[in-house]
Amino acid sequence: MKKIIILFLFTTLYVNAQESSISAKKNEFRVDVFSAIAFGRISVSYERFIGKNFSVNLNTNFSNSNKIQNEFDGGSRNNLSKYEFNPSIRYALSKGKSSYYFAEIFASANGGDYKEIIRAIDENGNGYYTTQVSKYTDFALGGGLGYKMYFKRAYAVELLVGFGKNLTNTIKSPDIISRVGINLGYRF
Repeated sequence: MKKIIILFLFTTLYVNAQESSISAKKNEFRVDVFSAIAFGRISVSYERFIGKNFSVNLNTNFSNSNKIQNEFDGGSRNNLSKYEFNPSIRYALSKGKSSYYFAEIFASANGGDYKEIIRAIDENGNGYYTTQVSKYTDFALGGGLGYKMYFKRAYAVELLVGFGKNLTNTIKSPDIISRVGINLGYRF
């Protein structure tokens, strides 16, 4: 019985020490490995912890995928997202510091290319159809849910699922902005 009590006390002390040392670190840098593998998109994030349960986050995405570019050029998609800047506010839903669930509200400034088929007239007055590519920029609002856990008091694994809706240039931009990722990070 004494061994069980001593083991329980050491486990409690270890968990409390780990959580208190994590709380002292206020900055975190993350890279989204899921977006890189699945979409060929570079996605990096910086998070600043500003209280017991709140943090602010800035995520930046840049896309340069040959597969998605080929789908755009081949006609199977009419818009091609090139970049996103996503500031967000997060709230921890769980009490733990070494692993917890969170909710976030985010905004997104995003842009890329838009392709449409237009009717044009040549110098002889004959009409024909051609493809025209133009740029778009838009602003979206959305929300997401996630789970984060820390290893060795500094290394983070984060799972995130979120969606937002573009608001200003809805003819050219995608209707929905997704924030789906598996992030690896370092807290300092």
